[in-house]
Amino acid sequence: MNSIKRSVLLIALYLLSISCVDAKQHDDNGLAVSGFARLVGGYLDTDKARYQGYKNALSFSEMSLAAIQADYKINDYFSASAQLLAHSSENRDSGIEWLYLTFMPNESLQFNAGRLRTPFLKYSDVIDVGFAYPWISPPQQLYSSILFSHYEGINARYRTRFNDFSVDFEAYYGSYQDDMNMQGVSAKVDIDELYGGIVEVNYGSFQLRLASIASQKIEAEVDSITPLLQGLNSAGFSDTADRFQINDGAHSVLIGASFDSLDWFVGAEWMKITSDIDVLSTLDSVYLTGGYYFDNVLLHATFTSSRQASISQDNPVPLGVSDELDQLHFTVNALNSFFPEGDLDSLTLGARWDFRTNMAFKAEVSLLDGRRGASSFFDIIEGNEDFDRSSTLYQFALEWVF
Repeated sequence: MNSIKRSVLLIALYLLSISCVDAKQHDDNGLAVSGFARLVGGYLDTDKARYQGYKNALSFSEMSLAAIQADYKINDYFSASAQLLAHSSENRDSGIEWLYLTFMPNESLQFNAGRLRTPFLKYSDVIDVGFAYPWISPPQQLYSSILFSHYEGINARYRTRFNDFSVDFEAYYGSYQDDMNMQGVSAKVDIDELYGGIVEVNYGSFQLRLASIASQKIEAEVDSITPLLQGLNSAGFSDTADRFQINDGAHSVLIGASFDSLDWFVGAEWMKITSDIDVLSTLDSVYLTGGYYFDNVLLHATFTSSRQASISQDNPVPLGVSDELDQLHFTVNALNSFFPEGDLDSLTLGARWDFRTNMAFKAEVSLLDGRRGASSFFDIIEGNEDFDRSSTLYQFALEWVF
């Protein structure tokens, strides 16, 4: 773990504990302070690739974090919320995770405006709060950063009841400008219009969730391939270069269902991403999970699978005509191999022990089986293209909420 990142995380943990001890003193003034933290260690049993940042050495840097959240009640209708997060990963910035104003005219209707979490998957809103879900790492094929974790904009939520059914309707609209990592591909992403909707139905212990998210234009600049695209454009192969640009629309839909009793639970989410971007084709992902409670110990298992349509582009550059064209031909081949393909099956077996009301210890092992020739959510280390895309990830974590 980088020393600066470690220092920031330790300071955040200290401030977190101090703030939360004093939180009750501020409640009468309308201020409520809460927080959470997680210390996560992991090890991947191969030296040929990385997965979620993990490699074949024990590391605590990839998912450890701490956060403070402050909620201030301005009056009976308005409130303000802010969350400050310190993350140990070099691939994620620390700072203000969300900052928004809430208007709630009645108990059924709520409006938010500001920097918000993208409320797409079941645990999207609480993805950093490991205490809120059974796993250490939610299924990567769905919960990875291929989706936009936050946005700047507005959302509206309406809650109602129909006899024994509780129904939530939610719609959101905004923009996204940030650096992101899509299966090992780093890009600067700019989305002027991002929108979606959610319908969530609860009946007793059963929940059904339908969601969508879309953008008519996603622009992404990938610095590492810019010189290759410039070479194709200069040689007159602009149509080929255009097919490797990320500059079009995408749409995702989700169907999820779960049942949670006092003794056991089952759940599933299915997600489909469709895109007009040639190098980011259709991706289907699904997970099935279940667990059983033994007092304060939970044992659980999750099977996850994803399949992506081929994104390989035709290579129109002739081979064997000249050295210059040969170089361009191999450039197209390099571009085809650069963009990820997300075929991956995984089986996760885990345990969670809630040894205190606000603390839990977790341990899990994930068996990963990808497709040869695809990235399969791995970051292949240079020189190891023969890696069979199969590995095992071991993790343990301490989860804490205040």
